[in-house]
Amino acid sequence: MKKETNLTDISFIGSGISTSFTLLYFLEKLKQTKDVESKISINIIEKHTEFNVGIPYGSRSGFSTLLITSLKNFLIESELELFINWLNKNKIWLLEAFKKEGGILSKKWLVKNQEAIENNKWEDLYIPRRFFGCYINFRVNNIIDELSKNGIIQVSFISSEVIDINKNGLFYKIHLKDNSIISSKKVVLSVGSLPITHLCKNTDVIEKNNFLLVNNTYNPDLLSNLNKIRTFIDNRSNERTNILIVGANASALELIYKINDRPQKEENKTHFTFISTNGKIPGSFIDEEKQKIFLPKHLISLKSHNNLTAKEIAEATFKDLDNADEINLNPASTVEIISKSFGELLAHLDLKELEIFACEYGNLIGKRQRCAGSHYTSVIDDLEKQKRFEHISGRFKDITNEHHKLIYKDTLTKEDKVHNTQFHIVINCAGGKTLEDQSIPDLHKNLIDKKYCVPNKSKIGFHVNQSLEASENLHIMGPMLAGNIIENKAVWHVEHCGRIIWLSKIMSEILFKHFYSKRFVCN
Repeated sequence: MKKETNLTDISFIGSGISTSFTLLYFLEKLKQTKDVESKISINIIEKHTEFNVGIPYGSRSGFSTLLITSLKNFLIESELELFINWLNKNKIWLLEAFKKEGGILSKKWLVKNQEAIENNKWEDLYIPRRFFGCYINFRVNNIIDELSKNGIIQVSFISSEVIDINKNGLFYKIHLKDNSIISSKKVVLSVGSLPITHLCKNTDVIEKNNFLLVNNTYNPDLLSNLNKIRTFIDNRSNERTNILIVGANASALELIYKINDRPQKEENKTHFTFISTNGKIPGSFIDEEKQKIFLPKHLISLKSHNNLTAKEIAEATFKDLDNADEINLNPASTVEIISKSFGELLAHLDLKELEIFACEYGNLIGKRQRCAGSHYTSVIDDLEKQKRFEHISGRFKDITNEHHKLIYKDTLTKEDKVHNTQFHIVINCAGGKTLEDQSIPDLHKNLIDKKYCVPNKSKIGFHVNQSLEASENLHIMGPMLAGNIIENKAVWHVEHCGRIIWLSKIMSEILFKHFYSKRFVCN
């Protein structure tokens, strides 16, 4: 028998960083409101047991994974100041938790940054991501507790998976996996990126003699899978273990770093192989001399053109990136220069061309502009010196059944090849599904079938209006906003914290005006 709840004002589906920042800004507006006439009811629905943090900043990523960027590049200035003040008050217990989980690389990080930490100089550090998760959780729970005690809001945290949504007149019925139904006037869909594309078989882990495949490194959590990987390596005694990591993104760097962040220094016979389309790891070293003389000449040449198209800007960007590659100038040295140049040109596109750029080119350019801290890339540098790392330029196709060899399409030749190495461990750090895939979650499938949500041409996002609605009172937040034009800006990547904050402020303003457009008075 299905259990139905009372009608709620707002229901958030998903409780990651996008929901948390939206809630923070919305509740701060409520806190300043002098004439609250009725309590606002809010549901926060999360299929995992942990709220407010999502995968990157929660326990599923562990306490010893580090930011891919420095803290000053991670947060906007106003949020950075608040976070640093909190860090200064809480660093003792945070660092103890970091030490407890980390290994030799974590100890090296602590030694290298000891003076900066002691003097509260956090801005240039690539801190553990979990620190930020603890902070956001603290802030969200604090303001919820305060406004709940003052009778301004009523919040329900619901641990369940949403499998369907039905419109019923002026409100939505949200169907949960446990057979209960939640009725809500407004729905904010904030479920993060689409699930990863599984390699070989549609299961998270495959274990058999001399072979281990990890498809989802964060299910149930990173630490559990790392222990599985390390145990597998240790059980092979002195035999060499060949490890294939599919992808060269932030997750891939995190995995190779954490596999080598062992409790103590050990000479284990491991060899690592990355496979990625570009065959390059993210850049970390800034070559200041070459950077001074580098000019994105193809983008600069477009400044005098009229009636620009998205394709012209993208092609010029790729040519300038190719020029940087030719002089061995990595993305860490060029990302600001090139991004600023094409960003200025985007301002001259009409809305149609801007949408084309957001859907077709933004992410392609982003993949060639990946940067990371040297704490991650130095692990690969050390492995290369020991001849224990290689990087294949190609696209993963399959693993052979008999000797677990890699079948891939070579990026340069476009031919299918079989790598001659027998791999013992394969780790999936490839990208996620698209909305065209048959195996997307039931919720996405149902929303598309009912035309409540219409995929845009990015294939990873839903089309929204300027109120961030896919349908009336059904709002989209987070990565599913990819491929849209919001406040005349092209949006193609909503996993950067600065962009999430910007969009959360827009969403919070939309919610606030809906409930208080005729009767709010703010300080």
